[in-house]
Formats: sequence, structure tokens, C-alpha cells
Amino acid sequence: MSSHDGARSVRQSKRYSVTALYLSMSAKERDLEIEDDLARAQKTLRDLKARISSQSKKNFVLEKDVRYLDSRIALLIQNRMVLEEQQDVANHLDDATDLQEGFFPNDEKTQKYGNLLFLLQSEPRHIAHLCRLVTMAEIDSLLQTVMFTIYGNQYESREEHLLLTMFQSVLTYQFDNTPEYSSLLRANTPVSRMMTTYTRRGPGQSYLKVVLAERINSLIELKDLDLEINPLKVYERMIVEAEEKGGTLPPHLPKGVTAEQAAENTIVQQTIAPRLEMLMEIANSFLTTIIEGLEETPYGIRWICKQIRSLSKRKYPDAQDHTICTLIGGFFFLRFINPAIVTPRSYMLIDATPAENPKRTLTYVAKMLQNLANKPSYAKEPYMAKLQPWIQQNKERMNKFLLDLCEVQDFYESLEMDNYVALSKKDLELSITLNEVYATHSLLEKHSAELGKDETSHLNMLLQELGQAPAQLPRKENRAINLPLYSKWETPLDDLTAALDITQEEVFFMEAKSTFVMIMRSLPSNTIVTRRPLRLDRVAEAAATTKNDSVMVRKGIRSMELLSQLQELGIVNKDDNFALLRDEVEQELVHLVSMKEKVIVETQKLEEVFRTIRDHNSWLVGQLETYKSYLHNVRSQSEGKTRKQQKQQILGPYKFTHQQLEKEGVISKSNVPENRRANIFFNFTSPMAGTFVISLHYKGRNRGLLELDLKLDDLLEMQKDNQEDLDLEYVQFDVSKVLLLLNKRFARKRGW
Repeated sequence: MSSHDGARSVRQSKRYSVTALYLSMSAKERDLEIEDDLARAQKTLRDLKARISSQSKKNFVLEKDVRYLDSRIALLIQNRMVLEEQQDVANHLDDATDLQEGFFPNDEKTQKYGNLLFLLQSEPRHIAHLCRLVTMAEIDSLLQTVMFTIYGNQYESREEHLLLTMFQSVLTYQFDNTPEYSSLLRANTPVSRMMTTYTRRGPGQSYLKVVLAERINSLIELKDLDLEINPLKVYERMIVEAEEKGGTLPPHLPKGVTAEQAAENTIVQQTIAPRLEMLMEIANSFLTTIIEGLEETPYGIRWICKQIRSLSKRKYPDAQDHTICTLIGGFFFLRFINPAIVTPRSYMLIDATPAENPKRTLTYVAKMLQNLANKPSYAKEPYMAKLQPWIQQNKERMNKFLLDLCEVQDFYESLEMDNYVALSKKDLELSITLNEVYATHSLLEKHSAELGKDETSHLNMLLQELGQAPAQLPRKENRAINLPLYSKWETPLDDLTAALDITQEEVFFMEAKSTFVMIMRSLPSNTIVTRRPLRLDRVAEAAATTKNDSVMVRKGIRSMELLSQLQELGIVNKDDNFALLRDEVEQELVHLVSMKEKVIVETQKLEEVFRTIRDHNSWLVGQLETYKSYLHNVRSQSEGKTRKQQKQQILGPYKFTHQQLEKEGVISKSNVPENRRANIFFNFTSPMAGTFVISLHYKGRNRGLLELDLKLDDLLEMQKDNQEDLDLEYVQFDVSKVLLLLNKRFARKRGW
């Protein structure tokens, strides 16, 4: 091999890390504004990622509010809440408004909190330790701050890698302190809640949408496909059908049989046999889709799988691969895939809760995948053992996939570099609310004895400087702020070459490559100097003599200086037209063309994810508005107003056509013949707060065909019990959509 090739080989091995470092180092010097297609596509993608990160956090906060209010409203419905508690719930709702932007109220505290948050972000072990100490009641609040604020930029490598380092610390502790292998990662603890929350971030949502949404949606369309295989349920259904036909039950269908007797019934067995085949076929299609989606799996989720494998081998050196796969499957399927299959609406993969049959089928698919990923256990459901042939056929295939998930590179070298770069940045900041700052401070203070055993630790010193944590502000006084982050101890590094042991020659080479790539991206295409193979000296000259562009001229002059310096150092040679540098510049330009295509494809995928997350946000906001309306009614009544005082003016009727309500999803199913639907309309009236009348009319007839009286609390109770359909004889309404419609039409007019 020639010395020229040897130099190329060594340089290639360092190429990516040094390029990344140099581009970060020289960011402040890159004053040439590139406006090519790639730059525009990258900006669009960056903006979209920022919006997804922000919207994910808003949804997480709203979901917390809705979960809290679900339980509170249930008590209201059952009239088991005293007036003071109602006031607390009302305050919670009144405070649930969009946060205003603001500033930290105290400059000295700004600096101290900036130091604290920089330390927490860049040294993840502190948060990892805190996650082990908090209670289940505290974990949601902490997770909000950790997952969506401290490491909230879900697509930025430094924050993502630091968050994964925190996971490694938490998992290591979990493995070291769990005596039983079978108990690892299974209990419902703050750690397991943390792992589940991680999968709900933007990248995890994107994966579920891309890989699973189509498969789930095609299954839920099969509303009449009954694949129940529980013999007792099949038997009971046969009895119901026989009774509906009238007459006495046949001798082979006695009532009150046990599960074992039902399983021995010949007709039950004949009914179940083809269903088992169909279930195995459907589960197989799900498994194939998931295996084929390996490369779509977010890096962070694969890296966690890798840590589970690594820690298992360390703690149990003799453990076989299939045993380790049960733990990997416990995370990947139990915490990530299966919840989305069982409740796809909660994961924004479908628009409405599935009908009973597909819902049951999805549950079976999830159980089958879980039994395949883990050691199957049929103690509670012995009838599932009939699916054992499918488990045996696919066990090897599943284990190979789970091990393939672990095949990703580590990031420690690039993270070390990113952290050095972070120290050199002057604009590192965190978008965070005052209450998140105070809540984090409060948790650190509460557990300081455990966290800061070493009095000289940086964390301990910062907490002592900050003093007592302030109380939480009322939501109306809470503010979103941009908190500048910087380290109190490390000096910002200007000379990173020394810090990372990189030669000045390498820096010159990388600067030259970066400068020529920037010039090439800014010069008009189809000119003599942009033809391949490139003549770098001519490119530099063209840039240096550009008219009316002083920045380009400076870049041209600098590129000439760099060519001269590199030649003097013996790294490039003018006689071969600077071939070593030229080839890398040309490779980079080719790479940028393919990168543009990747950026466009990624943007298209993420736009779909963003639409889904935004739609979910609208649903959550609507849910809160509905709760406000209901609470207003209950409180009015609790405060002792008479029926006469409560009565207000009649609102409505508001008229809606069959077509309108069908288009908006309010009508989920219609028995009205197609040719008559154009003549059907509905009137919605509210005679008093919380009471509604829906009447169905046919054009040309004076009287309505039917009328339905509704109470808001009845609808809320239906929703709470997952009762999706409201039956109006001729049509079925979607309960959630009806609630949104009533809220939109009547709530504000009642002055709520």
C-alpha cells in the first residue's frame, strides 16, 4: 500500500468524529449563509423536530391533568365529593391554561439554577440516583422535567445520549439490586414507569405510526370477525344465541357449566379450531411487520435493549441467549409494543376505540407476542396453550430479532466530544417553567441526605448555595423561561484540539474540507469551477474574486491559505491536484445529495407524527373543556340553588345534517338507507345547563321521528366506562365526539 493510501486510510478512520468536532468548533466562524436545497430541507426538519418535542411535552402535561380529573370526576358522578374538594378540582381546571413566557425573577438565582441544571444535564448519575429515591406519587412530575425538559430536545444527539447514560446507570443499579432474575424489570416501579415514558417520546411514536398503524387499522375494520377462543365465553355466547332464537335449550347446552366442561363440548371445539388458525395467521403478520421494521426502531430503544443484554451477561455469565431474550422482550414488547396494540387509540394509531371483536383480537395478538418474547405461562388461561405450536414455530425467529435489536454502536466517544463542545458554547439554554425548576430543587432537597453524602460534591455545594426550595407557584403565576446553562467549574474550552489530543494538521485539513464544501454549496452550479474532478485552486480563486460578497471573498482567501499550509506540511500535493483533499470534498458533496433525500423522507414521516400528536392534543383539550362544563353544573347544584334558579334560557335548536355528523365522526354507524340520508337532519337543544335533547327529523314532516334526553354526567360516565356508542335506534353516535360537539355548541353560551 502506498503512503498516500495509508494517509487516506488513517484519515478515514478519524474522519467522522473529527469532522463532527470541527463543524461544532467552527460554528461561530461559519458566517457563510448557505441557501441550497439541503439547507432549506434541514431547516424544515429542525423546526419540525422542535415542534414535535414541544408538543410531546404539552401532551404529557395534559395527559397528567386528564388522568387526575378522570378520577376526580368519577367521584363527582357518584356524588361522593364534598364541596371543598370540588373547589380544589375547580381550581385545578381554572389553572390549566397555556403558560406565559417570562423571565427568572432573580438574576442571582438565574445563575445558580443555570449551574444546577447544567450539572444535572451533563452528569446524568444525579438524576438516575434521584429516580431510584422518589415515590410513585412523585415520579410523573420528575419524568416530565427529565424526559421533556432537561433532555427535552428529543432529536439532539447530546441530550439523547446523556439521557441514555442515565438509563444505563438506573438499569445497572436495578440489575445489581434485584435478587431474583425472574423479577428483573417487571414490577411497576418508578424505573419501569420511566422506561415506558421514554418510549412515548417523538421517536417512539414515529416508529409505532410507521410500523404498526396500518396493520392495526386493517384489523379493526373486521368488526364482525369473532376470534374468541376462551371455551367458557364461546359456550356462553352459544347459549345467548339459542335463547334469542326462542324455545328451550338443546340438551347439549346445559347452563352453569365449568370452564373445563365448556372446553370438552364438541361444538365449542369445532368453533374454536378455525379461530386458532386465524389468530396464528394474524399474529404472524404482526410479528413479520415488527421484524421487518427493525431499522425503523429508534436508536435509543435499541441501545436500552443492548444494555439489558450486556448487564444480563455480566450478572449471569452462564445465561443462555434465549434466557436473555426474555428480558429484552420484557422491555421491548411489555413496555413498548404491546400497550400500543392493546390500546391503539391511546397511542394515536387509530381514530376511534375498536369494536368488541377486533379489540379482543388485538388483546390476543399482544398476549401471543408476549408469550413468544417471554417464557409462556398458561396458569391463569390454560386455553392459550392451544397456541403453543405458533410459539414453537416462531421462537427462534423472535430471539434472533431481539438479539438483532441490540446490534447498535455505542456513543461514548461522540458524547465526550459533544460535552467538550457544550462547554465552549455561549448559547446553551433550557426552556423550562419556574415550577419545574422549583419542583426539581424540592426533590433534590428532600433526598439530599442520600444524594449528597459527600459534602464536597458539586451537587451538594450548589444545593447549599441555593438554600431552601421555593414553594410551587399557582399555575397563573407560573412562567416558561429560557434558562442559560453553564458550568460553574469547567472553563469554557477554546482550544479543543489540546483537550481531545487532535493534531493541528487534522484541524487544518478538516477546516479546508469544510470551507471548500461551503464554497461549493454557495457557488452557482454548472460553472467551469464546479465540474468534476474539482480543481481546488480554481474553486478558491473563484470564491476569492466573487463580486459583491465579502463573506465569500474571505472564504476564498482562507481556502487559499489552507491549501498552502497543507502543502507545506506535506499533507497534500499540488502536482496531483490536491487529490487527497479533493476526493474527500467530492465524497462529501455526493454524501450531501443522498442526505437531502433522507432529510425529505424523514420530514414526511415526522409530519404525519406531528399531525397525530397535535390531533391528540386537541382531543385532550376538548376533554378538559368537557370536564369544566360538567364541574360548573355540579357546583351550581351543590351550592343549593333551586331548580327554578338553575333554569336558564333554552339554547338551540342547532341543526345538523346526517352528512355533517357522519363527516365529523359523530355518527359512527348508520342504519338509514343511503338514498334517504340526504333528507335526515338532527336538532340539538339544551333546555338547561347539563341537559340536552337530540331529535331526529325527516324533511317535510312536522314532528321528529324520535327524541333522546341526555345528561352530561351520563355521557361522562359512559366515556369513563369505555362505552363508545350512544344508540339512537336509526344511528349510533360516538360518545367522545358527541361530548366535543355539545361542549363546542353550548358551553360558552352558558358562560362557563
